[in-house]
Amino acid sequence: MTQQSLFPESIEARRQKIDGQIEWLLFGNPGGPLKLRLGADEKRVLAQIRYRRGAVNAITIAEMREALGRTSAGALTDREIKNIVRGLRLQFHLPIGSSKRGSAGGYFIMLTGEDHAILRAQVIDQVRAELEVLKAIDGPHAALELLGQLQLEVRA
Repeated sequence: MTQQSLFPESIEARRQKIDGQIEWLLFGNPGGPLKLRLGADEKRVLAQIRYRRGAVNAITIAEMREALGRTSAGALTDREIKNIVRGLRLQFHLPIGSSKRGSAGGYFIMLTGEDHAILRAQVIDQVRAELEVLKAIDGPHAALELLGQLQLEVRA
């Protein structure tokens, strides 16, 4: 069965577009809204995620650490890998999904609506969990104030 794509083009066209964007960046060209270039560690991490298309093909952080090995600067930590992925998403608008499904979780390139739904549900769950903590610590009024502030920030 073929999965529906979240995007208007076919899944194959989407894959080719993303591959081209990644290749462009890996060859040292500028990208993203700020026309930045990837650093060495960003290139190494992106190269590990590049062909992991769809959530079923995700690469775990442990697999990534093993594949990346050590460099003269040392091995990347889990936190560094997570921060690099965050930067690839935010600074370069790369469609990198993630899943926290036990040992099967990891990072992947999002091609379908299903891939997007996995990431979206995870992000929403995380926001709800953090809001629940804030509500317990500061009370419901503080949580509502934060929601109002977040609405303003999203619209800006």
